[in-house]
Amino acid sequence: MRFKLDFITGQSELNADYRRYVLSFIKNALSQSVNGNLLDRYYTDTHTKDFSWTMIVSKPRFTKEKFQFADNKFSLVFSTDDGKQTGMYLMLAFLNQKNRKYPAEEGNFIILKNIVQLDQKEIRGMTVRFTTMPGSSLVVREHDRDSNKDTYYSCEDEGYPEKLEQALKTQAEMAGFSETSVGSIRLHCMTGRKVVVKHYGIYLDATIADFTVSGENRILQYFYQNGACSRRSIGFGMLDIVEEG
Repeated sequence: MRFKLDFITGQSELNADYRRYVLSFIKNALSQSVNGNLLDRYYTDTHTKDFSWTMIVSKPRFTKEKFQFADNKFSLVFSTDDGKQTGMYLMLAFLNQKNRKYPAEEGNFIILKNIVQLDQKEIRGMTVRFTTMPGSSLVVREHDRDSNKDTYYSCEDEGYPEKLEQALKTQAEMAGFSETSVGSIRLHCMTGRKVVVKHYGIYLDATIADFTVSGENRILQYFYQNGACSRRSIGFGMLDIVEEG
């Protein structure tokens, strides 16, 4: 399922670390729906969330501390897996927040004004050219369990296509796809632009990407609906389809 939330704001800016603020809005909405059970469903453990989202604004501009945009409005586009009814649960939670003022820093606020369900594409082929949605980027991360440290890679790093392919395979494996299915994933070409994103007070490398990948169509559909690579549920990795091969 794909749907769009349209907001108005008190000021035409948010904190540069806006993903943190959006996450607080999501959690607040879930906490007030179905007696708070939805918050427990998605945020009581470290299990991978089966949704991604991106923020779309007009004339975006970043300063060190602020994310500025035109018209005192923005949209959030969500994409969710259909298998566990996540889209339905999220829409239910957000519907309860319509026309309510949600406070932000320095006297700012946002108000959810509209929710629109969007068309979702169905992948039938074995090769798809994906691109990151406007406002989104790919986070390719390697986690060192011994030191508990993360290393982030962008398209400017040597061997990035191989790291991206491995990240997709790891994601599919963690989602429960078979070894044979995971082994079928191949990244054929990739172009991109490095971006540095502020996230929870730190800066991490990410990539605005255009890439072609092949594999079983159900795995490609999974990437399309759930997003790709790391940090998907906090505003990274949301994909759109350019064409099927």
